Amino acid sequence: MNQTIYVKRFDTAATCDVSEDVVLPDYIPEVRRVIGVRASVSADGKYLSGDELETDGGVTYNVLYVGGDGAICMTSHTSSYTGHIPVKAEDDRFTPQDIVLSCTAENVNCRVTAPRKLTLSSKVRMKILSQKPVDVTMKADGDCPVRRKTEVHPAAVMAEYRQTGECGGEIREREGMQVIAANGELCLTEVRGTGGTMTVKGDAYVTALLLSPEGSYVTAKSRIPVEEEIPVPLPISEEKREVTGHAAAFGEVVLLEMEAAEDGVLTWRMEYDIDCVVLKCTETSVVTDAYLVGCTDSPEMAAYDSVYPAGAVNGRLTIQETAKLKPGMAYVCAWGRATADRIETSKNRMILTGNAVLSIVESGNGEAILDELTLPYRYECEALTPETVDPACLLGKHSVRVTDIQARADGDVLTLTAELALSAAILGVETIKCVSSIAPVPDAASSRKTDVLLRLYVPDEGETAWDVEKRFRLGRDAKAEGAVYVI
Repeated sequence: MNQTIYVKRFDTAATCDVSEDVVLPDYIPEVRRVIGVRASVSADGKYLSGDELETDGGVTYNVLYVGGDGAICMTSHTSSYTGHIPVKAEDDRFTPQDIVLSCTAENVNCRVTAPRKLTLSSKVRMKILSQKPVDVTMKADGDCPVRRKTEVHPAAVMAEYRQTGECGGEIREREGMQVIAANGELCLTEVRGTGGTMTVKGDAYVTALLLSPEGSYVTAKSRIPVEEEIPVPLPISEEKREVTGHAAAFGEVVLLEMEAAEDGVLTWRMEYDIDCVVLKCTETSVVTDAYLVGCTDSPEMAAYDSVYPAGAVNGRLTIQETAKLKPGMAYVCAWGRATADRIETSKNRMILTGNAVLSIVESGNGEAILDELTLPYRYECEALTPETVDPACLLGKHSVRVTDIQARADGDVLTLTAELALSAAILGVETIKCVSSIAPVPDAASSRKTDVLLRLYVPDEGETAWDVEKRFRLGRDAKAEGAVYVI
C-alpha cells in the first residue's frame, strides 16, 4: 500500500491595499449622499515568481447613492490590484495549480470628495494553502528480518482548477422602466466527477432595481441554470473506474451587463469564473511499531501533521427574518454578505455556522436610508472522514454568499427570505507518529539465547499479542494457550 502522507507546504495570508479616485462621467447623476457600497474580488490569475506567488485581478465596487435630484442611483467601478505572497519552501517542485487561493475584500470604503468624485478603497486579503508529499516508508538496516505493526490512515491533497463561462437571459414586461442598479450572483449546488472531468451545476441569479414612470421602485429578478465541465486529471480507481476525489466549486461574477429594449424587455449577460477545488483522496499505511526478529533493535520515531479529507460541499440554505420599516419609509431593495465564522466536524457531520448581514434600502419623504439585519445560520452536511476535529486544526477554502433576497411587506413589517450558497473544501490535520528507521544494536546478535527450547509466558494486564511478540522478538504471531503464551 502507498506510504505517502501529505503535510502543509505553506498556509499563508497577506493583504494588499487597493485605492482609486474615480470621476463620474457627465451622464451619471452627481452624488449627494452615499447610501451603501459593496465590493467583490475576482482573481484573474496566479503566477510563481521566484519566492513569491503573484496574483492579479480586480475589486468591483457597486455604490448606491442619492443623486442631486433625490433619486436613488448606482455606479460601478473596478479597480485592479496585484498581490504578492511569500511561497518559499524547501520543496520547490510545485505549480500554481497546487496552490489554493482565496481572496476577499475587507475594510470597504467610499468617500465623496466632490459631487462627481469618489475615493474607493479596500484591502484585498489573500490566503493560500498548499500541501507536499512525504514518504514515510520505514528504513531498515542490517540483515535481520523485520516485523511491522501498521495502521491505515486517510490522506488527501488539494488542487485547484479554473473554468470561465458566460450566460444570459431576459426580464420581460418592464416597459417604461428605468434600470437603476443590477446585481448578479452564482449559486453552485452540484459537483460530480466522471473520468477526467468535473461537472459543475447551479443557478445564475440577477436582481435589477427599476424605477417606474410613476416614480416608485421595483425589483425584477431572473434565474437560469448554469453548467460547466472542468477538465481535472484525477487518479482513477482501477476497480471501479471512478474518480477517487471529492470537490467543491466556487463561483465569482466578473461582469454583468444589462440593456433595455423599447418593448420593455431587459436583456442581461453575465461572465463568471468557477474555481473547482478537488480533494485527491487516498489511503496511506504507516508503521507505528516494529522490531528485528531475534535481535535487540533501535527504532527511531518521527511525527508528522498529516492532512486528510474532512469535507467537501456545495449547498444552499434558506433563512428568514422580519424587520420593521422606519416610519414613512418603503422597502426598495436589499443585498447581503455572509461569513462562515466556524467550521467543525463531529460524528460524521461537517457543520458551518456564521452570520448573514442583509443591507436593506428604504426610501420615503424624499430620502433614502440603509438599515442592516443580522441573521445567524447553521448548515450541516456529511463529513468525508468520521473524525471529531478541533476547528483550529481545519484547513481549506470556504465561501458563503447571499445569492437572492425575497421581501414581503405587511404594513410596517418586512419579511425577508435570503438564500445562501455555501461552498467548502476542508482538510483535517492529525499527528501521526511512526517508525522512520530501525537498526540492530551493535554486537546484539552475539547475545542471542539459542539453548531455550520452550518458554511459557504469563502476560501483564493489558499486554497484547503484539507486545508479547515484540518482547521476545518472535518471527511469528504470538498465540495464547489459555492464560499463557507458549514462546
